[in-house]
Amino acid sequence: MQAPAALLHKHTNDDVHRLFLEHKDLHAVAVLDEQQRPLGIINRRDFSEHYAQRYTRELFGRDPCSTFMNSEPVLVDADVSIDQLSRVLVSEDQRYLMDGLIITRNGCYDGLATGETLVRSVTEMRIEAARYANPLTSLPGNIPISRHISALLEEAGDFTVCYGDLNNFKPFNDVYGYWRGDDMILLAAEIIKRHCDPQRDFVGHVGGDDFVFMMRSPDWRDRARRIIADFNARAIDLYDDDARRRGGIEAEDRYGVPRFFPFVTLGVGTLTVTPALCGRIRPEDIASAAAHVKHKVKHANLSLVSESYPGALAA
Repeated sequence: MQAPAALLHKHTNDDVHRLFLEHKDLHAVAVLDEQQRPLGIINRRDFSEHYAQRYTRELFGRDPCSTFMNSEPVLVDADVSIDQLSRVLVSEDQRYLMDGLIITRNGCYDGLATGETLVRSVTEMRIEAARYANPLTSLPGNIPISRHISALLEEAGDFTVCYGDLNNFKPFNDVYGYWRGDDMILLAAEIIKRHCDPQRDFVGHVGGDDFVFMMRSPDWRDRARRIIADFNARAIDLYDDDARRRGGIEAEDRYGVPRFFPFVTLGVGTLTVTPALCGRIRPEDIASAAAHVKHKVKHANLSLVSESYPGALAA
C-alpha cells in the first residue's frame, strides 16, 4: 500500500513519528488544512533529529504537527512550465533539496516530489524542448505547439490561439541583412514572452517571422494589443536614422519593382476556442483556422482580427 504523504494540521507529532516509522521510504510529509491546501512540509531527517533529543517526545508528542514543519515550503503547480521549474532550481531558497516540494493542483495538495526528482524532470524537459525548439529564439516549434493545442482541447476551459507575423519584414531583411533581421525576430519573441503570463500562456515560434502564442489569461485581448503596440514602437529603433526620418525604406517588392515600405509592424489573428463545441477536432485544424484568421489580418492591412472556433472558417 502506498504511504500517505500528507497529514492534516490537527494531527500530532506522534502521528508524524508513527508515519515515518511505518514507511521507511517517506522523505517528508505535507501538512494540510481541512480544504487540502498545503500549510507546510516536515522533513524526515530534521524531524527525526528533533525527536531523538531527550524529552522531546514527552514534551511535544501530543502537540500539533505544525511544531516542526517548514511553514514556507516550495509549492509547484502540476501544470507548471519548464521556465518556472528552472527558476526554482536557481532560487536562493535551496531547502527543496532536503525537504522536497509539494505538488498542487488548483491550489490543493496533489503529491510530493524530491529535489532529485525536480532536477531530473527539468533536465529531461530541457532536453525534450531543445529537440523541437527554434534555433534562433529557443521557443517551442511546431511539434510542441501541436501538443499544447491537443492538451488544451482536452481541458474544459476556453483558450485563444494568437497567430502573429511581421509586416514588411522581407524588404527590411533584404536591405539590412539577416543579422538585423534576426534582431527583429528576437525583439518580437522577447515582447510576446514579456506580455504573456508564464503560468497560463504558451509562446511558440513556427519559424521565420511567424509566432503562435496560446492564451488562457482572461485579459488576453488587452495583452495582444499591448504586444502589438510595444513591438511596433520598438521595431523603429532597428532602422537607421535616415529611414526613421523618412518613415521607412526603399526596396524591391516580390516582383522586383522598387517601392517604399513603411516600418515593420506586427499583425495578430486571434482564434478563441471552446473545446466543448469542437467535437473530435485535431490540433492541426485549430492551427489552420488560426492561420486563416492571420491571413485576414494580412490582406486587410489590420493589426488585430479576432474570431472564434468553430465558425471562423465559414466567415
